[in-house]
Amino acid sequence: MKRSTIRKVEDILRDYPKIDKYIEEREQELRYPTIANDDNVGGGRAQYKESNQTLDTLITIDEDRRINALKRQRLIIDDCLDGVGKDTEVIINELYFKKHRQYTLDGLIANRIINVSRRNAFRLKNKFIEDCAKGFGLYEVD
Repeated sequence: MKRSTIRKVEDILRDYPKIDKYIEEREQELRYPTIANDDNVGGGRAQYKESNQTLDTLITIDEDRRINALKRQRLIIDDCLDGVGKDTEVIINELYFKKHRQYTLDGLIANRIINVSRRNAFRLKNKFIEDCAKGFGLYEVD
């Protein structure tokens, strides 16, 4: 797998804990758009025009590409996490999900937080990243 693909997946994994916040912020942007003040005094707008802002907002939120992409990323990562063992979950949580990570992969092994060899730990991490890349559609066949 290309190094750029690995880096892209790692960036997505680091953003995983903040995905719900990103979705909420985007929904707020869509619900309460900033409307520029109209300096055009006396002209051009209908006064009694009906507004379907609520309906338009719901349609916009359901069809928003950024929200759908974030939800898809969250779903793919959740599916990948469901299919792994405890050691892989600890590795991914420590390396990517924590804001201030306490251990490196070697530190997890040395402190016996995970009970696998160094080689197997790297294999578990790389397999998880590969599965996520396939889910995201980023995986290139060499």
